[in-house]
Amino acid sequence: METIYKVLEDCEVKKLGERQYEFVASTSTQDRDGEVINAEGWDTKNFKKNPVIMYAHDYHSLPVGRAPRVWMSDGKLKNTVEFPPEGTYEFADIVERLVDTGYLKTESVGFIPKKWEDGDGEKAPRRTYTKQELLEISIVPVPSNPDALRNAVEDGVITTKEFEAITKPEETDEYIRIPVNDCKVTATIDISKKEGIKALYCGEEKQVRTYLFKKEAPYNWTMARAKKWVEEHKSVDDEITKVDNTTIENITIEVEEKDKPVSQAAIIDELDYLIRCLDDVGLNEDAIKEAWGLVRKIMRLSGDDIPVDIEEKVGAVLSKKNKNKLNQIKNLAQEVIDSAQTEPEAEPEKEDDKAITQEMVIDIVKNAVSNAIARAQGKV
Repeated sequence: METIYKVLEDCEVKKLGERQYEFVASTSTQDRDGEVINAEGWDTKNFKKNPVIMYAHDYHSLPVGRAPRVWMSDGKLKNTVEFPPEGTYEFADIVERLVDTGYLKTESVGFIPKKWEDGDGEKAPRRTYTKQELLEISIVPVPSNPDALRNAVEDGVITTKEFEAITKPEETDEYIRIPVNDCKVTATIDISKKEGIKALYCGEEKQVRTYLFKKEAPYNWTMARAKKWVEEHKSVDDEITKVDNTTIENITIEVEEKDKPVSQAAIIDELDYLIRCLDDVGLNEDAIKEAWGLVRKIMRLSGDDIPVDIEEKVGAVLSKKNKNKLNQIKNLAQEVIDSAQTEPEAEPEKEDDKAITQEMVIDIVKNAVSNAIARAQGKV
C-alpha cells in the first residue's frame, strides 16, 4: 500500500518547556485535497515504538527530535516534540530555533490507509479515511513558509546558509520532490508519464508548486538527476500557464528535450549515476562490450589506449570479484609485451631470429594471461 503524506497548515505550536513543544499533527476536517482523516481511526501502536520526528520526510538524514507523547483529542491527532540538547545535532538546533521563534509551525503525517470511504467530492468528501496506520511525523515548510523563512534570515534568526539547508528539496519513499514556487496546490498533473514526472499544480496562479520524480524502476530518479532536470526545464511553467483551469484535472504536458551545451558538471553527474548503476546491477556480456567501448574512448581522450588482445580476455571475465586481479594481469602482460618489442641493447641478431623471438614471447604472454584468467574463474 502506498504511503500517503498530509500537511496540516496554519496550526499553532505551544511551547511546553526548554526545547519541548506541542503540535497538532492532523484534524478531522476536510483538507485541500478534498479528503478527511478520521482522528478516531489512527493506529499509533508501531509509531510509539520508535517515535522519531523527521524534517520534511527526509529519511536519509538524522531525526531532528522525538515525540514522547502522541494522542487524540477533540477530533485532532496531537503530539509533543522534544529536540535533543543544544549542540548535539546542528540541523536540529536550526529547526528548533525556527519553531521557537514561530517561523516553522507545521507538521506532516505519513500514513498507510487501511479503510476508507469514497464520496462524490461535492456533497461528501472525495475520500474519508476511517482507519490508518501512522508511520512518521515530520516538521515541514509549506507554501506560506518560504517567505517567513526569508524573513527569519532578515531578522537574524538564521543565516543564509541555514536558510538553504532548511528549504532543501525532500525525498520520500516514492518520490524526489523539488519545490519551485510558493502557491496553493489545487491538483496533481502529469508532466511526463514516459519519464515518471508529476507536479503539484496551483490553479489560481497557474504555476507548478512542486515537481515529483518517481524513484521506482524503470524511472529510477535520483536527487541529482531531478535537480538537473528542473534546472534545464525552467520554461515548463510557461507551457503550464496556457492550460485552461477548467480542464486541469487530467491533463498531461509532455516536455521535449532541447539541445543544450553539455557542461563538465553534467558529465560528472552522468558518470556518477553510471557508476552507481554498475555497483547495483553489474554487467552482462553485451553490457561489458559497451562498457569497454566507453573505457577505450576515455583512454583515447587521455592519450592512451588498451591493447585489443588483452581487452578481449579481461572483458570476457570482468566481475567485481576478480576485477582488480585481472587488471594487474593486464598491466603485467602489457609490460612484458612492451619489453619484447623494445630494441635490445645486446649484439644485433638476424632479422628472422628477432622476429621469431618476439612472436614466441608474445605467445608465452598470451598463454600466461589465459591461464591466469582460468585460475581466476576457478577452471584450473
